[in-house]
Parts: sequence; structure tokens; C-alpha cells
Amino acid sequence: MKQLLVSAFLLLAASSAFADPRTYTITEDGKNYATFESAATLETIKGTTTKVGGTIKADPADPTAATVEVTIDLGALDTGISMRNEHMRSEKYLDVEKFPSASFKSVSVTGPKSLAANQPTEISVTGDLSIHGVTKRVTVPVRVVIIPESELTKSSRGPGDWIHATTTFSIKLTDCSIAVPEKLVMKLANEMSVKLDVFAVAGGASRAK
Repeated sequence: MKQLLVSAFLLLAASSAFADPRTYTITEDGKNYATFESAATLETIKGTTTKVGGTIKADPADPTAATVEVTIDLGALDTGISMRNEHMRSEKYLDVEKFPSASFKSVSVTGPKSLAANQPTEISVTGDLSIHGVTKRVTVPVRVVIIPESELTKSSRGPGDWIHATTTFSIKLTDCSIAVPEKLVMKLANEMSVKLDVFAVAGGASRAK
């Protein structure tokens, strides 16, 4: 009985500590990624980068108080064709020399009153999205999972507690003052899908393998 009580106390203490507000860091470890996808005349073109960084400040007991900041290196976007990469990064389109990154900074979060560990939850995050020198207020759906440290996470991601967040939403190139490429081998659509898939570790830099 004594051993059972001790185990229950330790479990309760660990759960309480995990529920405190914490800062989780998104690091450029090659496992987080952002994808920009647009339908073209003959195919769907994807530009992907693993150079994604930022922070998530969150308390599972009060998810609406969370804040999110994400930065994406647009100069590292890879479409799979080097010449197409050069065109997309050029002054005529993304102009990455002048606007090297895209960023998102949250202003509010809506969702459930609390988050349970290892339970995927849908929330909505409103914030300022900045691309190509243009900042727009957007609201995006986010699937988030709070992941306590385990032997599995230590072997697959690295030591520490984690947050896994994914989102997919659409933007219009013209809303960001980006010309719609019409002679880039094939014409692109104005609307572009953006997908983020990131893991953030509590307490600082990731030691993921």
C-alpha cells in the first residue's frame, strides 16, 4: 500500500509540473517543415523547407492563454528543380534577398478549457502573418498534441516534453503583393496552400537525434 501511495504521489507531482505554463522551442533540426503548395497548369508545385524556428508558450490547463511565434526561411524553399527555385526566390516573385523569411505571431487562441496529454485537440489560432513585407491578420486551424517524455519520444525525437502542432490553410499570392508567375514553365494559381508540421521541446534547444 505504501509503495502504491508513493507511486500515486509521484504521478500526481509529475502531472502537476507538466501542467504549468512552459516555453517550447521549435528548432531547425531537420524534422520540422513548412510546405507551400500551388496548383499549376500540368502539376501541383510544392516548395518545402525544414528551416522553421520559433516558440510556443503554453499551459495545458489554460490553452487559450498560449502564444505562438514561427519563422520560416523562404530562401531555403526547395521545389525540386534548381532553376524553378531561382525564379521563385527572385526579385520578381518572393524576393528573398529583401524578404528572407515569413513569420507568424499569434494574438489569440480559442479552443477547449484544457488539453489532455497525448490527446489530439483542434484549436483556432489568430495572428499576424507576414510574407513579402505584407502583414495580414489570419485565423488558422491547428491540431495540437501535448506529449510527455517517454522512452519512445526520447528515442524518436529526443529528451524532454513536446508539443506537436500541425496546420493547413490557404493564402493568396496577390494578398501578399506577390506576382502570380505566368511564365514559370506553367501558370500557377493565385491561391496557395500552406502547411506547417512542427515539434517543439520544453525548456530550450532540442537534442533530437
